Amino acid sequence: MGKTLFVGECYRELSNVQTNYDVFKFLKKLSDEFGFERFAVLFLPDRNSTQISSHMIVSNWPPELIRAYDEMKLVVNSPIIEQLRSSIGPLEWELEAVNEKRSHEETQNSVSLFREFDMLGGVYFPTYDATGRRGAVSFAGNRQKLDPDELATLHLLALFTYNQISEVADRLADKSDNLSPRERECVYWSSEGKTNSEIGVILSISENTVSSYMISASRKLGAVNRSQTIAIAIRAGIIS
Repeated sequence: MGKTLFVGECYRELSNVQTNYDVFKFLKKLSDEFGFERFAVLFLPDRNSTQISSHMIVSNWPPELIRAYDEMKLVVNSPIIEQLRSSIGPLEWELEAVNEKRSHEETQNSVSLFREFDMLGGVYFPTYDATGRRGAVSFAGNRQKLDPDELATLHLLALFTYNQISEVADRLADKSDNLSPRERECVYWSSEGKTNSEIGVILSISENTVSSYMISASRKLGAVNRSQTIAIAIRAGIIS
């Protein structure tokens, strides 16, 4: 299929997405087309954030990788996140080179972690939505660098994908008024990286009750997981 026909097909498919799961399926197809194994769409963490999980919108990163990344607080000094805060062009990376500016211990931890899951390089495309909130669409795996035509095509589709995700989030955000005060509190503390157990202590309720509130909030917002619940809540202005 020619590049123009491929882009046109992708545009038609993206124009019809209704849910984040539709976006997930599209990104999986796009990743496979370009020889990547992993993808992620995220809001950019601010400089006070220690967690990447609460900023993920749509992703097929292994849960074990995300959990370890957050436990080691690797987002705090992430060279990629720092560059994305001021970049407007694609950011291609190779695992060892991109970690050179970290401390010795962080370099070892990061390289070892991503190598374990065969994420040896990839590309990030900086994005932003109508509110000005910055984000990124990324692809990673174990393949050679993209050639200029591939990079241009994927960049175009990444920007359109992020735009469609924002529209999906806007539709889901309309349901935010249905959240109870307790559900809002649980979503807020979850966005701060707190576990259900920690939220239970903060709110003086049981861990199981927190879990029930989070499940209810996710269902009301049409989210498929905790990260998407937080992302939609941020978009809706429930939390900041």
